[in-house]
Amino acid sequence: MRPFLFLPFFLGAAFVSGGQQPVPNGTAQAISSNSQPFEPGVRLKDLVTIEGVRDNQLVGYGLVVGLNGTGDRQQTLFSAQSLTNLLQRMGVSISPTLITVKNTAAVIVTATLPPYAQPGTTIDATAAAIGDATNLQGGLLILTTLRGVNGQVYATVQGPVITGGFIAGRSSSNSQTVNHPTVGRIPNGASVERPAPSVPLGNVVKLQLKEADFTTAARVSAAINHRFTSTAHADNSSLVTVNLPPSYTSRPIEFVAELESLKEIGRAHV
Repeated sequence: MRPFLFLPFFLGAAFVSGGQQPVPNGTAQAISSNSQPFEPGVRLKDLVTIEGVRDNQLVGYGLVVGLNGTGDRQQTLFSAQSLTNLLQRMGVSISPTLITVKNTAAVIVTATLPPYAQPGTTIDATAAAIGDATNLQGGLLILTTLRGVNGQVYATVQGPVITGGFIAGRSSSNSQTVNHPTVGRIPNGASVERPAPSVPLGNVVKLQLKEADFTTAARVSAAINHRFTSTAHADNSSLVTVNLPPSYTSRPIEFVAELESLKEIGRAHV
């Protein structure tokens, strides 16, 4: 009985070894190539930005009024001074030492000016308390100018402040603060008054890689030259210079649109 116990195992091993067929040469190569598939090309729009086409940061100083007793206290002197200056511009003269209000707050206002923004465009703004105000909920930001790094006014902002936080409770010992009620947004409250300081497109377009890499810069240059016939070269690991082809000399916008839709040459997985 003992030899019959080993017979199925022997037959099975023989069947497996005998049933295995040789793999053709082409099939082996296909399997080898499939083990390192190429990534699909990535759009240049996702890899680079155009030099000079960028956002610009704006900042200003303003007053938020209409707070429910949660504004700056008496020790915040610049808030009272700002309020008296505002009243004087409206024809009301009063000394800042005689003002005792709790419904105003001094704030710093910031906004991001998009490239090529034109006068009349509306953008979001953010207001943050710089005094000892405890809550900006329900407040109204008075007309404030927003300046760029060069000191010029690019936008004005005014409107209700919407906070992402709040304070629940009647007393300081029995209250709960959620998020940051001293920071709020003014959605579409800023109006652009001056065109954004963007660089106009010329006969040379410089592409800045979002992540510096020599290999990516070379591939981006190769993809552009393959499409437009020798118009680009990589200056370094983060910059690719592209010369406008003669057919696009009077159409730089269309050329940039073509660049953004190009795809970088894919690379194989290691």
